[in-house]
Amino acid sequence: MSIKILQPGLFSTVQDLGRIGYEHIGFSGAGAMDQFSFKVAQSLINNDGPAIEYTLIGPTIQFNTQNTFVITGGSINASLNNKTISMNSVILAEKGDILKIGAITKGVRGYLTFGHSINVPSIAESYATHTRSSIGGFKGRKLLANDVITVKINNDFKENIGKTIHLQDDLLPENNIIHILQGPQFEAFSEEARAKIVNHPYLITEQSDRMGYRLEGDSVAPINQADIISEPVALGSVQVPNDGQPIILLNDKQTIGGYTKIATVCKFDLPKLAQMKPKDTIQFKWISFQEAVDKNREQMSLFNEILKSHQKTPIFDTSSLRHTSKKLSTILKGDL
Repeated sequence: MSIKILQPGLFSTVQDLGRIGYEHIGFSGAGAMDQFSFKVAQSLINNDGPAIEYTLIGPTIQFNTQNTFVITGGSINASLNNKTISMNSVILAEKGDILKIGAITKGVRGYLTFGHSINVPSIAESYATHTRSSIGGFKGRKLLANDVITVKINNDFKENIGKTIHLQDDLLPENNIIHILQGPQFEAFSEEARAKIVNHPYLITEQSDRMGYRLEGDSVAPINQADIISEPVALGSVQVPNDGQPIILLNDKQTIGGYTKIATVCKFDLPKLAQMKPKDTIQFKWISFQEAVDKNREQMSLFNEILKSHQKTPIFDTSSLRHTSKKLSTILKGDL
């Protein structure tokens, strides 16, 4: 039982929620960049298996056994055997079917999960790929054409066929505001630099990836030099080297760093940041610790309520069901 990668898309890797609790021994957290979209996919497919995370262009996959799947994240025009299919819905694929995801039309990253989930080794309690250290996922690397990935048998994989979810527009606001907290070396920066970082937008450069987003804009160099004794760095750290151009450290970041950190991106804005691409602009906004706690709690409460709602009162999308599934479609609509 397996899937075959016909075309890998751009930087497609196997990811889960990340390698949590092992940074003290040198493991990068890795994991899904947009954890909201990943959690939606897991909730719909109803298992704890990993996903294929793709960037800008999704993969083309052949199913070597009957399976179900869900696509979440950035908007795409996907097809199964050249028939358009929906995102955020559980879809049945037969043996030999070909799924083509194509280019993302809005956003940057997407997630593909399966009812018979991807079968890869767990390393440090995670399936997440960290390509720089060649660990996790499928052979510790991005997916390539002709890769054949086995899947785990799940006797209940058909239970959620047609299940869908409607996400609220305000869950991830469509603006470029990224909220930041004072960083560990906040005092190393002048009042002018602290004001400047939020007064003007920054461009995400093409030298940006899963390790970090390199920004371009007004220089906010520290008062003295940027080099410090290396220390642990948090996800979302905004470090500033001597050239004064901020770098936001993301999932594949190093575990320690030796540059001054003026700020840290608030956790609730990381999924939004994950869907921003090179040449997009970021507008930083300072926020207090208590405001960040309250906003994070509010957003997580809203997100969890959406997940609980679809589990308690499922919604079904029958548009992608095959003609041979008319009876199932009728049952789901409640006409029998």
